[in-house]
Amino acid sequence: MKVYCNGEIIDKDKVSEVFEPGFLFGWGVFEPFRVYGDNITFLSEHINRLNMGLEILGIEAIEIDWEKSIRELISTNSIKDAYIRITAYKKRKGTGILIYADSFGYYTQEVFEKGFSTLISSYLRNIDEVASQVKSLSYLQNRLSWFQAQKAKKDEALILNEKGDLVGGSRSNLFLIKDERLITPNIESGVFEGITRKVVLSIAEEMNLEIEEREISLEDLATANEAFITSALLETMPLVECEDEPIGSGKPGKITLEILSEYRKIVKP
Repeated sequence: MKVYCNGEIIDKDKVSEVFEPGFLFGWGVFEPFRVYGDNITFLSEHINRLNMGLEILGIEAIEIDWEKSIRELISTNSIKDAYIRITAYKKRKGTGILIYADSFGYYTQEVFEKGFSTLISSYLRNIDEVASQVKSLSYLQNRLSWFQAQKAKKDEALILNEKGDLVGGSRSNLFLIKDERLITPNIESGVFEGITRKVVLSIAEEMNLEIEEREISLEDLATANEAFITSALLETMPLVECEDEPIGSGKPGKITLEILSEYRKIVKP
């Protein structure tokens, strides 16, 4: 059978995976993370989350030697500091798996010294939706929120739930610093339970910071001394303004940078 694909009539077999349910319906999960030299960061945590997501979506789990496969892929591509994305998706028979590796160079030190600008997305997060539990291939709301930010020449979009509380970023978790307290949205708000989020909470405990996991309002953000977002790719990225209004001093905060420094001690060899 022939199909039309990007201006050509080609054999369907050449693009057969496109016709699997995972691609047709966004029925699958993905895991992005970084490799620093020889250090594949938090690999077991990412695989555990991937398998949990597959179970929630009713997709058969995958059993491969993840570390061996990733290291072979990095070596084949002659990459040192890598970006890895694992995509696992529903097939009519079994589960499809794609591992992508590329050099990581998205965020230079200058970006961390400048910090991110943000806006508030017009797309609301439903507390009960699957996006709060699974890093799903059905990532449209997050991507559209990020696209809004890009069109406005901002670095990230912050998302509210249907109650008007802050959930996090389009691709990140949110933290505020106020009076040397670390404040982050609680899971009940519809927050995605990020792996880097957990690491940062652990770092904050070791720094003897008071930690509050609770509902966070826009007023909380406006009155914060510092703010930052986290993800496996962003690490701990300072937020310096939202909707053209400065957050705190409008510069990366002292505690934020201390947490970033401690995080890098963990992930970098």
